[in-house]
Amino acid sequence: MRILLLATDVFSKGGIPRYTRYQIRALRELIGDKNVLVLSLCSKNESSFEDSINIEYEGSGTSFKSKILFTCKTIDFVKKYKVDLIVNNHVHLTPISLICKKLFGTRYLMNAYGIEIWSGLRRREILSLKNSNGIIGDCKFILNYIQNNIDRNVKKYLLYDCTDVNKFKVLKVPEYIYEKYSIPKGCFKILTVATLYTYKGHDLIIEALSSSELRDKDIVYIIVGDGENKEYLKNLTKEKELEGKVLFLGRVSECDLVYLYNTADIFALISRFSRNEGEGLPLALLEANACGKPIIAGSEDGSAEAVEDGRNGFLIKNRKDIKDLIDKISILYHNSDLKEEMGKYGRQKVIRDFSYEKFKLNLAEILENTR
Repeated sequence: MRILLLATDVFSKGGIPRYTRYQIRALRELIGDKNVLVLSLCSKNESSFEDSINIEYEGSGTSFKSKILFTCKTIDFVKKYKVDLIVNNHVHLTPISLICKKLFGTRYLMNAYGIEIWSGLRRREILSLKNSNGIIGDCKFILNYIQNNIDRNVKKYLLYDCTDVNKFKVLKVPEYIYEKYSIPKGCFKILTVATLYTYKGHDLIIEALSSSELRDKDIVYIIVGDGENKEYLKNLTKEKELEGKVLFLGRVSECDLVYLYNTADIFALISRFSRNEGEGLPLALLEANACGKPIIAGSEDGSAEAVEDGRNGFLIKNRKDIKDLIDKISILYHNSDLKEEMGKYGRQKVIRDFSYEKFKLNLAEILENTR
């Protein structure tokens, strides 16, 4: 079998490019490097992963000209290399695959994650989705959404996000990490790793820390990531008089990220679901658990699938209930044994349910079912 993987981007740090990189790695291990061709619409940039990746083509971005060239390149590759299956890392690319299916009879799969599906698809994307040979979803939530709102008949495959548990693990944090990011020692640390969008829930943590129950506690909130909501969050921090207790680290290197997970006591990501908001299964929740950290997540979207409530962390069933969030943080703040127990079970859960090895095995089954 020869596979062509079409990607919007395999370079920028983010959940979808990281998931795509795991797919590329698994496919190449399953059927050989020469049988997996990769085309990326976007090229390397200042926020790219440090680790290099070998691909056949890098486009110049999302301009109209770049998209036309990318489409032509795809058709050329399908014809020249007699591609058996196209794997699309994003719904926006599926119309190109539908063209190839009409021209050459080439089968294609589409990956679905969340917000790009429920934020509103164009007619050509819906048509391409319906004509695909299967949808790969990174969580049950997105597959159920497609089933109930878009198409009941297209085949659907569950392929959970995975985590490299040999990379993301419990580690001793070197001194330079504390110095480089001005992270205080000896205090209780809450960590969020996510793009700074309004629906990610950073503001909920800040609101909780400003409460009478937590304000005077030795708690620091560490925010890793950048985005459009940064100034609002900084102003909120100032308004709540929490300067010095909320640290904005911006984007960090992959090497430092593993250590930053290990500086934390708990990890929190409480996202909101609506038309233009929400998550599939956030990889950061799995990475934090793999590093032995309890997680606190919302229950409105795919985030809930990472949590066994009360075992590897806590679910916030109503994100408007700040008191519930305050209580969950307080429980872990006051009970170090429970915190350690949840962290240990969390790592066991990631190894059992979200390891790369299981990801590759499940992907192999999907390929077998599409032959």
